[in-house]
Amino acid sequence: MPDEPSALFGAQSVAEAVPSATVSPDTLGVTHAAGRAVLPAPFDTTHCRELDAPSDRLTWYATGRVPYTRGMEAIPRPQMPGNDTGVMAMLMALLMLLALNCRNYATFFKTFTADLLKVRERDNIFDDHTLSETRIIISLLLSLCVCEGILLFSAVSEQGAALPASMSVCIAALTVAAGVYYCWQFAAYAAVGYLFTAPWLAKQWLRGFNASQALLGLFLLIPAMGVLFRPEATEGFLIASGMLYVTARLIFICKGFKIFYHNSFSLIYFILYLCTLEIVPLIFIYRGLLFLRG
Repeated sequence: MPDEPSALFGAQSVAEAVPSATVSPDTLGVTHAAGRAVLPAPFDTTHCRELDAPSDRLTWYATGRVPYTRGMEAIPRPQMPGNDTGVMAMLMALLMLLALNCRNYATFFKTFTADLLKVRERDNIFDDHTLSETRIIISLLLSLCVCEGILLFSAVSEQGAALPASMSVCIAALTVAAGVYYCWQFAAYAAVGYLFTAPWLAKQWLRGFNASQALLGLFLLIPAMGVLFRPEATEGFLIASGMLYVTARLIFICKGFKIFYHNSFSLIYFILYLCTLEIVPLIFIYRGLLFLRG
């Protein structure tokens, strides 16, 4: 291909400008008749694909404002949560914990589904809540807190907020905040169940809450890992995680309605419960995220 280097580096234009120069087809430059080397013309952007480099930088390079011998300045790689060592260590520890404790997952998921959807007139005396079930609930609740920390961090970062600390520290802080929020909810639901319904119904209500949060912690793993490794699709993953959260909440609220609703007068208490424990905390969380965004 003898003509390609000449066309690519503009050697023909140099030979026309210097009649005594000779073009060497197998080299990248031009040799003067007196033996002195003549540098090739600036780079021709018409022979460069758009994927090779941004067009504005190529124009700057080709017009001679930056000597071609210096090359192009490297663009710094943006720091992503998926590249952070602390975040990846947290995620790997979580996956190992789930792998160790979720061996007989099919049986437990069937139990969680029944706890979330059904309301029995009395507790079943044959229900056997073993230590393995406790371990898997704790593992899935930890998964819920970690995933919520990652997703909340991605939601704040998506708005262009300045980070007060490193990514791993921010995600760890949001994970702890999610754990505190879960403990507060559990204590509030236990108090409401103790005051307004029978003990066995309150126990079923708390079991339904744990089941909803455990299943949510499992399903949020996919969008949480998605925002880490596919940051360009963060908005879609955040929308999907929001839909999963709302679905889990609505199912749990329906179970609470079955437990607490007896007549039209009890509907007033149920509306107060919705405002106090379901709506107001979310408003405070939203205001807190706005405060973090600055």
